[in-house]
Formats: sequence, structure tokens, C-alpha cells
Amino acid sequence: MIRQRLPRQGRHRPPAGFTLTELMVIIAIIGILSGITISNSLSTWRDAQVSDLALQLAGWLEQVSRSPESSGGSCTVTFANGITGGITLNNGAQLASVSPASCSPQPSFTVPTRFGNQQIAAGASAASVVFTPRNAITASTDIQVRLALLNQAPVRCVRLSAVLGLIRLGRNDASSSATTACPDASFETI
Repeated sequence: MIRQRLPRQGRHRPPAGFTLTELMVIIAIIGILSGITISNSLSTWRDAQVSDLALQLAGWLEQVSRSPESSGGSCTVTFANGITGGITLNNGAQLASVSPASCSPQPSFTVPTRFGNQQIAAGASAASVVFTPRNAITASTDIQVRLALLNQAPVRCVRLSAVLGLIRLGRNDASSSATTACPDASFETI
């Protein structure tokens, strides 16, 4: 006679796998973490884009500031029309120009086209600056050029120090307006 084993009633095995509730909790946690990661990545990307633009402008201004030494004349950088009140620039728009054109191999500084659909907010404390043969500027107060992606923090500043013409980079993480100056403590020499 063959005996059949009957399952014992006292032992109950839990089913293998996860319950629907456990899966939903895991999916919610993954969604929250990816949302935070994407937000931080976009913030870092914006910061890098604006910092790069400010660094390129500072490099161009540095190149222009050295030209009067070799030519013996002055070089005037004129910023985009209306910049002292704050303006919006599209890709490829001219931010500044220099005269005479011989002061720089690149007679104008334009917003690079890599910004896609993003617009640049720009502001400055003066409409133009004159570099003299001794790497100095003729302004009696510091001049700041401020750049930001439109309506988004941070603001990056390029400051030309009065008289000496030193070019420094600064930042204002608290503002998204290109009309807001960067605090003095934020500037570093390039």
C-alpha cells in the first residue's frame, strides 16, 4: 500500500516574491531619488554653462586689455546696447565689440550657439570701457558685467577693477537677475 503524505496543517510557507505594496514602495523611492538626481544635474549643468560663458568673456577682455601695450593706443570695448538696464540675448548675439578692430583677432564677443533655446540675461554697470597702453582702464569705479541663463540662478560676474584693469570672476548664487551685482567677497583673480 502506498501512503500519501498529507501536508501538515501547522506549517504554512509564505509565497515567494514581493507583494504589490512592496513593489509600489520601491518604485516610489526610485522615483523620488531619480527626481532629486535630475534636478541636481540640471542645476550643475546651468552653473557650468554660465561659468564657461563668463570665463570666455574674461579671456576675451584679457586679450583686448593687452593689445594697447603693443599698439601704443587705447582700445574701447562697447557692450551691447541697453546692457546697463539688463538685456536678453539669444544664441549668436553680440555681447561686446572692440574698436579699433585691430585690438583683438576677434573684434566682437558673441554668445556661443551651444546654449540651444536658452537665452542669456546680461547686465553691466557701464556701457563701455577703455583700456589704456598700461593695461589700465579709464573708469574711476569698478565695472561689472553680469551673466545668467534667463530667470535662473546663478549669476556670474566679470569685474574690471578701476584704474588697474584687473579682471576677476565672481558669482551670486542667491540671484537670477543679471541686474544684481555680485558681492565683493565672491571675486577671484583669473
